[in-house]
Amino acid sequence: MSIELYNFSQSTCSIKVRLLLAEKKLPWIDKCLVSSENQHLSDWYLKLNPNGVVPTLIDDGQSIFESTAILEYLEDKYDKISFRPKDPILCSQVRAWLVFTDVWPTPAVRVPSFQYGGLREKFKVMSDQTFKALRNKRPLKVEFYESFDKNHGFHLSEVYNSFKVLLRSFKRMELLLEKFSGPWLFGKKYTIGDIAILPTVDRLEDLGFDALWRLAYPRVADWLRNAQERDATKKTFYHGSRLSHQFPNLVRGAGSNDKIVGKFLNSID
Repeated sequence: MSIELYNFSQSTCSIKVRLLLAEKKLPWIDKCLVSSENQHLSDWYLKLNPNGVVPTLIDDGQSIFESTAILEYLEDKYDKISFRPKDPILCSQVRAWLVFTDVWPTPAVRVPSFQYGGLREKFKVMSDQTFKALRNKRPLKVEFYESFDKNHGFHLSEVYNSFKVLLRSFKRMELLLEKFSGPWLFGKKYTIGDIAILPTVDRLEDLGFDALWRLAYPRVADWLRNAQERDATKKTFYHGSRLSHQFPNLVRGAGSNDKIVGKFLNSID
């Protein structure tokens, strides 16, 4: 067995694959790329992953990409320690949650990450010509990079739209935690359903937007604390994995953006 993972330290999709590798106690080789060097847009990387995104898992010379597909692959092949329910009905609900996570909160968290997390700092120093060239080289995310100003980021309305999606996601999590009686989203056993959403919720707490769930959805707050205390989580979120590690002057952790969340919540009352 020879597993390699091309990933970014801070990428939420990379983190969720690293979480499962750690939970399964699988040995792997860390092929950590530096996002500011745009190695994921290099010709050699696009041969591994034509989508030009991270992560990409290499197992015995075969390339597997898209983080949720990687989670399912690891569950299929390395099932000695399993994080997917055996019951077909419960498994179908976990898979439905994986789809929900990919379609809604995963793209939504990109907006506050870029706006408040320092991820657009690398674009500010680029010339407009360089930024446009890199934007147009992206196989999948051209439209996303066209949706913001490289110097000023997103319009406030776009930030609020992302918050609305994330708020609905926390409501869904609260309902799952209530339905299955916790402590995890699908009951007593920690699953890839928990792993898939954990990096997004941790990212928002790191950005200081935990007020989106802190009062209205207390089960989500308890779930996050429980998930962060797992040994695999502590191992996975090594120094450099959170934006507060990389941009300490911009990202100040839990509660630091309560005022922004308050203004948002008042706008939708």
